[in-house]
Amino acid sequence: MQVDKREAELIEKAIVHWREQGIVDEPTAVKMKESYALEDSDSNILSIYALIACVSCGLLAFGALVMDEKWIELVRRRFGFSEVIVGICFILLSAALVYLSYRRRCRKPGLYAANEAFNITIVLGLAVGMAYIGRSIGYQNGNYAPILLVAALLYGSIAVFLRSQLLWATLLLALAGWWGAQTYYWSHGNDYFLQMNYALRMSLFGALILLLQQLVQRVPVLMSFARITRIMGWVFFLVAAWSLSILGNSSNFDVWLQIRQGRLWVWALAFSLMLLGLIVYAFRRKDAFLRDICLIFFLINIYTRYFEYFWDKTNKGLFFAILAFSFWWIGRTAERWRKKQVLQE
Repeated sequence: MQVDKREAELIEKAIVHWREQGIVDEPTAVKMKESYALEDSDSNILSIYALIACVSCGLLAFGALVMDEKWIELVRRRFGFSEVIVGICFILLSAALVYLSYRRRCRKPGLYAANEAFNITIVLGLAVGMAYIGRSIGYQNGNYAPILLVAALLYGSIAVFLRSQLLWATLLLALAGWWGAQTYYWSHGNDYFLQMNYALRMSLFGALILLLQQLVQRVPVLMSFARITRIMGWVFFLVAAWSLSILGNSSNFDVWLQIRQGRLWVWALAFSLMLLGLIVYAFRRKDAFLRDICLIFFLINIYTRYFEYFWDKTNKGLFFAILAFSFWWIGRTAERWRKKQVLQE
């Protein structure tokens, strides 16, 4: 088994502790030490960079060949293909790619990153296929929601079949698009849906995804997607809530431009208090992900509020000095809290 340096140190300490406590004898301890090996971190980093370069080049190639649509339209008109035929061809191509991806996963299950990179072709191929089918039916007079929902269901089904985190994340993104398009259609093109603008709607959507995560982690076949669902849910929710702290429940951008930013202070205050509450909760629950993402958004929130209220009124040096002191105090308090927790354990 290949482990990194940190994991090797933890395993070594555990084996030494078990040996001293008499839980394992010397021959067993030796066998346990021989059962793992320190991986070559340099080669792993090189392979990751190469994979990133491969994916980037693949996306650029796809954008040049497909998203431009020139060659597709040229072929379609040359042979008289309808848009629905083009869409079906890309969906069949995606099905073939799903089969190839399944074979790759069965043959090389250890190459997780490479297998996920291959799944990008499925995401893009299916997106083009659904886009052409949607165009062929006129998107039901501008209603994109049904196509997005069907695409989301397809991505989800393939994700479960291939056990792909990437495809599951794409499912959640497609659901976000469906929610925005569907609420727009339900509101008959108005700025508000149930008295909610887009920012407030997407905040609600993020909260719903977090609730979905509670269901996902209880279904055995979906359990492996619980973590990515939680991550995406918090990202959706916090990005939308941050937008809401700036825009408030304004109907559109033009209306927001006519509102003095000071009148939206309630939204900014609510967002700040929510972040503080989540940070405290994350520290108490020892939730590293929630703690880190909330701290990131707390920093973004501070800079946002500064540019909103103090950019033209405050000395820049004084502001950043106060900011530095506040972060020092937060860091000191967090360090004391962490030491207190270690002593209690």
